[in-house]
Amino acid sequence: MAFEDNQQLTRIFEEIADFLELQGENIFKVKAYQKAARGLEGLERSVTELYRSGALASMPGFGKALVEKVSQFVDTGEVELHQELKSSFPPEILHLMDVPGLGAKKAALLYKELAIGSVDALEKALREGLVTDIKGFGKKTVDKLLEGIALLRQGEQRWLLGRVSQLAEDLLGRLRALPMVERAEAAGSLRRGKETVGDLDLLVITSSAEEVMKFFSGLGEVIGSGPTKTSIRWEGTFQVDLRCVPAESFGAAMQYFTGSLDHNVALRGRAKRMSCELNEYGLFDALGQCIASETEEEIYAKLGLPWIAPELRESGAELEWEKQPQRLELSQLRGNLHTHSLWSDGTDTLEQLAEEAQRRGYQYLAITDHSRSMVVANGLSIDRLLAQGEEIARLNRGFQNDFRLLWGSEVDILGDGSLDFPEEILARLDFVVVAVHSQFSMSPEAMTERICRGISRPHVDVLAHPTGRKINRRVGYQADWEKVYQVAREHGVALEINCSPRRLDLNDKAARRARDCGCMISLGTDAHSLPEFEYLPLGVLQARRAGIEATSLLNHLSWEQLRTRRPHLADV
Repeated sequence: MAFEDNQQLTRIFEEIADFLELQGENIFKVKAYQKAARGLEGLERSVTELYRSGALASMPGFGKALVEKVSQFVDTGEVELHQELKSSFPPEILHLMDVPGLGAKKAALLYKELAIGSVDALEKALREGLVTDIKGFGKKTVDKLLEGIALLRQGEQRWLLGRVSQLAEDLLGRLRALPMVERAEAAGSLRRGKETVGDLDLLVITSSAEEVMKFFSGLGEVIGSGPTKTSIRWEGTFQVDLRCVPAESFGAAMQYFTGSLDHNVALRGRAKRMSCELNEYGLFDALGQCIASETEEEIYAKLGLPWIAPELRESGAELEWEKQPQRLELSQLRGNLHTHSLWSDGTDTLEQLAEEAQRRGYQYLAITDHSRSMVVANGLSIDRLLAQGEEIARLNRGFQNDFRLLWGSEVDILGDGSLDFPEEILARLDFVVVAVHSQFSMSPEAMTERICRGISRPHVDVLAHPTGRKINRRVGYQADWEKVYQVAREHGVALEINCSPRRLDLNDKAARRARDCGCMISLGTDAHSLPEFEYLPLGVLQARRAGIEATSLLNHLSWEQLRTRRPHLADV
């Protein structure tokens, strides 16, 4: 359940962190507010209730100073520091920090030198050459910032899959609660699991289209309305379309409005060659008689095809496949293989993570806190890593079932391709994830060599978020991925589909190629708080789009099977 006060205070703490970063404050102070914001997102109780009961002060990450800020919020609805910081900057400057490649230091410098406080002002200054006299703003930087502005604006038009999934869940819940609604479902690119979504399509079966349209019109700015279709703009920017369709043609409507366009064109072409016509109302024979409409399955069957999963409906080529991949189900995953705890930059204790994992029915959970070079993320020194291992061993001895925490680490691949922990330390871990977190601008040749050297080291299990991309925020670094996949296969290293909606890295095409090259795939939420465990279904969607079956996933293996991949652990 989302509590309004938690959401408001989360936004305030996030903005405080951004303002402090603009002011050049100590990065650890910035991180404290970011971590507190993450912690608030995961609360299952109102922060107001927690404060008044005195329970907030015992929560990890909420020291005396932060509890005082919560006290101000509970009493006044605001935080004094937030108000002070807001008054020091123009209202749009935080949006300016969203421009990929800019960062707080450069944003602060631009504001100081040229009073640039908005994205529009930045674009104007870049195009007119007004920034070229400022140190650090050469032609290469200017070009990257213009590219970043284009990415940002693209992201404003297309929302991330995770955000749209939450919106759809909210709206469908409201619609299904109406007594006159028999069924409500999402279609479009959301149903196909696209990593970004341009608009949301909802379909309902109802006994009163008029009442449903009236209800829906009250949820946002109406931009179009008719007897059976209404379009609204959610939060002033995102379009949501609702259609009422007859029960007898619901399957045809779901097929039609799920798309993609190319898939539908190919399917209609197949129908035409069979002297049939396919549209959103049904499949009709040469005499105009409807021969299939209630379900998608019967439509595909009448066209001589197996039902094609929505995630695979893209180019139209999928109609010609000899065999459809076995659709991956969330229930086939036995664990989550990339998470962070309070030991580094996560918000939750090992006990809390273990409890959540068991609640979700996992057999294991890999704890992969950052390694020592990630100082900004409270990366673990060797001594702290060993202490964490002792704590995990103690917890494992206390579980009353076969559940197990895997002692792991997300180890940095350093600039020269070496790893952040020595081999003798890695050998002691249950699970090793390696990743690039710095020097993204290396040449493709150097980056390829760096990654290949890192994944060639003994005891490495997974290459995390392989390309380093952040959707609509950062283009991934360049490398010879064919070579990376080859080296990964030779050394038994899996490629990750990072399930965070900001990453979904590898993308679907790259994941398919990695699988075709013989690599195993690993799904990891990269969760830094308990609610981020919800990212795992997004990774499942990405894997489905890549046609990946359970047998190609590390997460489908039992712990006994996982550790046989690491011979030194086989007898543990």
